[in-house]
Amino acid sequence: MRRRQQADCSSDDSNGSDIESCFDTEDEKSDPDTNPTDVDTDVEGDSWADISWLLDENKDYPPEYYLNQEDEFDESEYINEDYSDNSCLLLDFIEEQFFQYCKYTCKDPERTMRDISLRVINAFFDWLLNQRRGKGGRRVRGVRSANTLGTYWKVFRLVHERATGEKIRGEINRKIHRILRKLVKKHKLTKGKREKTAMYVEDLVEYLQINLTTTKKRYTHSRHRIQLALFCQLAGFSGNRPQALLNLRYQDIVVTLLRDPNGGPHRILIEFTCEFTKQFLGVKDANKFPLPEIIFDPSLILSPHVFLLGLIFADRAFAAPNLTSARQLSGLDIRPGYQQLELLLKPSMLDVPVFRKSVRTGYGYEISPHEPLSYATLLSLMKAVGVIAGFLQPTRPYCLRYGAGNEFNQSSDVSDALQNMMLQHANIDTFIKHYLPRRVTADVWAIVSGYEPQKDLMRAACRMTRWIDPNRPQNLTREQSQSVDKHHRLRQLLAQRARWNCRFKGAATKQPRYGSLSSDIVNLRQRLRAALLKKLRDQWDVENPVNEVELQLSGLKFSDNPGTKVQVVDEMPLMQKRLVETVMTMPGMTVEEEFRRRNAAIDTVAAYCHFQEGGAVAMPRGRPPTQAKGACPQLVAVDAEKQALSAAMLLVFTEKRPTICFVCLGEASLPFEKRVYSFGSPGDLTKHFKRKHLSNIRGGDWIGCKVCRMSLEHKMHLQNHAARIHGTVS
Repeated sequence: MRRRQQADCSSDDSNGSDIESCFDTEDEKSDPDTNPTDVDTDVEGDSWADISWLLDENKDYPPEYYLNQEDEFDESEYINEDYSDNSCLLLDFIEEQFFQYCKYTCKDPERTMRDISLRVINAFFDWLLNQRRGKGGRRVRGVRSANTLGTYWKVFRLVHERATGEKIRGEINRKIHRILRKLVKKHKLTKGKREKTAMYVEDLVEYLQINLTTTKKRYTHSRHRIQLALFCQLAGFSGNRPQALLNLRYQDIVVTLLRDPNGGPHRILIEFTCEFTKQFLGVKDANKFPLPEIIFDPSLILSPHVFLLGLIFADRAFAAPNLTSARQLSGLDIRPGYQQLELLLKPSMLDVPVFRKSVRTGYGYEISPHEPLSYATLLSLMKAVGVIAGFLQPTRPYCLRYGAGNEFNQSSDVSDALQNMMLQHANIDTFIKHYLPRRVTADVWAIVSGYEPQKDLMRAACRMTRWIDPNRPQNLTREQSQSVDKHHRLRQLLAQRARWNCRFKGAATKQPRYGSLSSDIVNLRQRLRAALLKKLRDQWDVENPVNEVELQLSGLKFSDNPGTKVQVVDEMPLMQKRLVETVMTMPGMTVEEEFRRRNAAIDTVAAYCHFQEGGAVAMPRGRPPTQAKGACPQLVAVDAEKQALSAAMLLVFTEKRPTICFVCLGEASLPFEKRVYSFGSPGDLTKHFKRKHLSNIRGGDWIGCKVCRMSLEHKMHLQNHAARIHGTVS
């Protein structure tokens, strides 16, 4: 059994989510790695050569240079602590709110901050909790949790110290907790902490399968589907912070063909280095994680080698110019006497982020060559897939870090020191306080009673897949979505906009207040629909178990053969079908078959990264066409697509005012339904052409018509070509 270090639960030392312990450095112990007395005095080689630079008079500056340095030195730049960018944003936010409060109450902010008192603090936080509008009159969510209020108080102390150079008096610190408790009760803030849900490998398998197979979620670019899978794999195996993984660049990736010491086939070894994102009090050492390839892996869905190598091949990042396909990996060998063959990457690709965002262009969506994927985008993608999968708890990036941390903590192969190094914690107290879930994972009844603990059953009771319900409401129906228009506030706004349209008769959109009024209507609709969906989901979780019991008591029996969980549905694009078929395959019987399986999956991932999914798809107006009995569905679909494309191509040349966009039609990377989509009227096509294509053309972008296979000089040339050749006016 693994021995555990004694944890001092009374200690407040933490570099986790507690902002007070992050910033408080008064009682911090010195780090032996940075002790100035710990100097390496072992001098190798010629000592005279090592100190010769000290005696080189040609490299020395005159005394006036250093005197000038003293005169120009600005001590104010080094008075404040060196906080991270996110911490500085929070500090600036609280400081700005305090200035707004002083402006509202006609007080001098500097003098009020200098003469801070309990009554000022109480009034300021009461005012802050009452705020419902932010910059530009935008609606803000407001403070809902007592923990958030406590964090704001801790940040306010740092703002006071930064502004005055002194800490808040101890008398105020001792009495402030009573004021905070009073404000929590007055504003009805929640007192419970958010559950630290851990995503284990069983949950990750289910999540990744849904990510690859779902057609309910269309990404703007197919590379996002691959990037999300790779991020979940790396985060679930290494436990790194999300931002540390999003900061990965190709210079942090090392791909090596490694000799098997047991005499087996050569393995692909992937090593990635993650820098510590929390760099308070200096830069921390980076951790390097080696991931060896697993031969005869039961499921490639968990293989980071397949998805990372797919991205590398898609970017053509290997330095060897002829290494362009995964099939060539099987032909590589290691020289006798060597233990590895390193597959170097191009120097021009070293500074390129692995996880990149998509940008809108005049011809759809493309992957940015240098802009990294943001955490906000990653969070929204993860939550959306979790809802489709039927998870009860929100699937956040930190769920993977919690799951990996718990696995490290329970493993006998991971010591406390190694766990702290991988998670970048100062000591084990940080994990206990901020990462260890409050759901007990041990079979305490069996342990106390002297029975064998039911470990598998307890693991099944604590993982996220326990609460999966595919029938839980995921979206609102059309009737439910339209029902929010009955809300009294929304009806008032709609009536006001109708009066404006009636009053100005075609010129309402040119009024300065009309745009903000329309934005208020859209935002209110979104909030009402989100609240209604949450209400329906909560109602489902309460009523559905009761209905299930009643149905079974009435004699309902479940089918003994529910079928396979992973199915390739007909709605999938052909590229997505190919991706699912190659990744979700059984292991081969021989090493050669297993390598062919791996190589096919890598090449399919690389090809899929160049495909545009196009985001949400418009609902079809009519009934889907029927097909003849006995016909192959895939062949029928291919023939139907060819005929539809030929018909659409003819229309954009012959119709005087067509309703099909010639730009989307010529973009082969778009989904089929996007390319041949017919708008309701030529005016709707004009709006689409201006909004989706013309407005997204930037300086330096290639401009042309892919239908006519010709290049155009500038945006005006494209507009003239669209009107004269394809009947699309703008």
